[in-house]
Amino acid sequence: MTAQLHDLLTEALESIKSGGLIHKYSLVWAGRSEAPRIIVCKSVDIPDDVLRRTIVSSLAGLAADSQITIEKD
Repeated sequence: MTAQLHDLLTEALESIKSGGLIHKYSLVWAGRSEAPRIIVCKSVDIPDDVLRRTIVSSLAGLAADSQITIEKD
């Protein structure tokens, strides 16, 4: 994990959160060299695939689609 990557991911996720699409998120780092697992809880009734595309677009170059888990909380 690098502090810079963590900060960039957090900044992007905070932007999505302030837009009202999610109400919370967490970054789960399994190891130093591993990519984080990103867990988001959606706050609107939006299809998961649409939310996933929005998140992937916002995290362009920072995270892959396979790292994202969407939960309904």
